Amino acid sequence: MNEDLDNLQYSNIWDYNYANFFKETQYNNRTLSDEERRQFIDVINETISRYLEGLPLSQNTLQSIKGKHDEYHEAERTVVSVMQFVLITMIDSMVASKYFLMADKDYDKRFMRGKLMVILNEGFKRLYGFDEKTHKKSEWDRLLLIMRYFPEIINRQYQELTFHLERQAKSSSWWKEERNLETHLDTEKLYVSRQEEIIERKVMMDSMKLFNTLLAVNHFLTNVHACLFNFLVGKYKRGELKDE
Repeated sequence: MNEDLDNLQYSNIWDYNYANFFKETQYNNRTLSDEERRQFIDVINETISRYLEGLPLSQNTLQSIKGKHDEYHEAERTVVSVMQFVLITMIDSMVASKYFLMADKDYDKRFMRGKLMVILNEGFKRLYGFDEKTHKKSEWDRLLLIMRYFPEIINRQYQELTFHLERQAKSSSWWKEERNLETHLDTEKLYVSRQEEIIERKVMMDSMKLFNTLLAVNHFLTNVHACLFNFLVGKYKRGELKDE
């Protein structure tokens, strides 16, 4: 055990080009072929499987630090909690997208499109918010409170992502009307909303808008978590942290 700890290496902090995650893709009026639909579903299943691995890890970490309220563990709790939110929202959006593509009945497909719109709206609202009120309750604002503990590169990336997230918040209504109709069940208006033409490729492009945003944030959080890990590695190498 001690030999393993002695071989601990610092984790890399990656300098991502976050702008790439926020590039707008224009719908080109093409419809999905059966083969493209199958390929989409295969990619979605692989993506879900990959990110599912992180959920028990985040939950185990949160359980293990219950009752620990020093500055380090409060920062770790915030980071891991936000990571858990990001992972679940990414996975949920992919699951909804998959069953939208798989639906072979007209009403089923319209239903799944509506529920996907709910995730897109609620997901971004919780991640960043659309105005001052929702932003103050967002996961992103929670991270701001702990940025003072992290190095310049992390704070710079936080500021860069804030710029992109603010632009995303203002880029569209994020399907607010559809979300309201789907959740409040104003059936007459909901019926009209669901009659909108279904364009599979466009719906998938819409879902990727949230997924790519969350992916950018997930990469950032991986860097933040690496800083926490490196802090502990440094303490151990200096003899300030003992193997118990």
